Amino acid sequence: MRNAYITQLFIRSLGIVHLFNFLSLLFQVKRLFGSTGLIPVSEYIIRVNEVYSYSFFEKIRACPSIFLLIQNDWLLIAGAILGVLLSLSIISGYYTRWCFLASFLLYMSYVSVGQELYSFQWDSLFLETTFLALLLPSARFGFKNFSTGTDKLTLWLFYWLLFRLYIESGVAKLFWGPDSWATLEALSHYYETAPLPTLFGYYLHFMPEWWHQLETGLTLIIEILLPGLIFSSKKIRRILFVIFTFFQLGIIATGNYGIFNYVTLCLHLFLLSDKDLKFLLKKLALKRNFKPTTSSRISWKKYAMAVIVISFSLIEFMMLAGGSKISQTTIGTIQKYTGATKISSRYHLFGPIDPTRYELIIEAQLPNNQWMELDFPFKIDGINDKFPFVAPNHPRVDFRLWFERYPVGWSNTQDSYPDVEAAPSILGGYLGKLVEQLINEPKLGLRHVRSNPDLTSDTLNIRVSYYHYKMEPPGSDNYWSRKKVGTVYFNPALEKELQKIIIRQVN
Repeated sequence: MRNAYITQLFIRSLGIVHLFNFLSLLFQVKRLFGSTGLIPVSEYIIRVNEVYSYSFFEKIRACPSIFLLIQNDWLLIAGAILGVLLSLSIISGYYTRWCFLASFLLYMSYVSVGQELYSFQWDSLFLETTFLALLLPSARFGFKNFSTGTDKLTLWLFYWLLFRLYIESGVAKLFWGPDSWATLEALSHYYETAPLPTLFGYYLHFMPEWWHQLETGLTLIIEILLPGLIFSSKKIRRILFVIFTFFQLGIIATGNYGIFNYVTLCLHLFLLSDKDLKFLLKKLALKRNFKPTTSSRISWKKYAMAVIVISFSLIEFMMLAGGSKISQTTIGTIQKYTGATKISSRYHLFGPIDPTRYELIIEAQLPNNQWMELDFPFKIDGINDKFPFVAPNHPRVDFRLWFERYPVGWSNTQDSYPDVEAAPSILGGYLGKLVEQLINEPKLGLRHVRSNPDLTSDTLNIRVSYYHYKMEPPGSDNYWSRKKVGTVYFNPALEKELQKIIIRQVN
């Protein structure tokens, strides 16, 4: 058998991931990308046009997106709806290759303008996997008479992607986090400091130290020693399928990383064959007639695409391993163009593990001068906040706020800081825009937090307090304890009066 049924299962599974990903985009697209959003596409395109006014080719390289030509709120929404429809078509088996191509170009358009809110590694993995799916046999009419399997070259390219995904993650752990991974301390802190931790991760955090050392060591073995075996025999790949799959399910259970682990689970399917699938269905007492299948022909176009994919991926690996200085070399210059295609990327999830959890809390001043914390739907805010399980949905703002450790001028080596007053633009990007909207247009800013009837003012005074968080053991009154690090009070007049960003201590 030539794994036609594994190929069909992969296409359907990846189509389901597409569906969740585009639905997540649809629910957030207007308040993120719209004209009144946190990262308006129209404003971003203006900046691109200003920087690259001399060359349309350079504009395309910097922003390969349909929104470079047209910026419209309705088009943003329509694009997300189209993505949902394409996903349903893939799941149903209608013109899958054309749907994958359209999905790739469409999602690349959003990622290219998404800035820090769409710069996550799972966005890159989603695009790279979708691009490789173009090499698979195309299905029509509900996978009827779908009897063509994946050719050896395409199968090897999926192995290559899976190998890179694991090995690069393992290498990054040793390169970037030697003081946590090499000492087997990483997972002692991981569950407490994960961006959006889960309840299962909360209980795992309080396991004995020997357990954390064991799982840290096993993680390094899985990601560094086992990936090379992907290219070995069928029997070993079956074993790898079990190990890798349980590994990814463990990550899913302990953290919310959007579609990252679900795309990876789809890639695991190619570690199996139709014979393995038939055996599993038999064990599950599920009958399925397996008809004779054939392998698809390897055309010169596939060889050409294979050369491009491998070359681009090697460039990305050199960028990962070469450090910051490599960006100034010829390889760095070439990568600016190869990276713009989104065909290949680099993967380094969970490199350095911070031993301390930092959180910013946005607060609004009520008419009685009391400060009230704004509650985000999924982010950890209060000391009794429960642990949400939201993946494969990816709440972009809630997740990204975890990265906003300190404002300019504060060092994370200090234990506490003086309260300061600053202009909102000190935060920059989407976070600066969020604070400005909360101050000047609360109705827009409050779209990102849970509704509260006390917040009815036309304008709000806003401050951001920074805390160190620590998990409290099961049975405690609260899930968290926290210690304030410092507070920034935002005053728009500072920037207007002095025409620059300033930070000054509050007396």
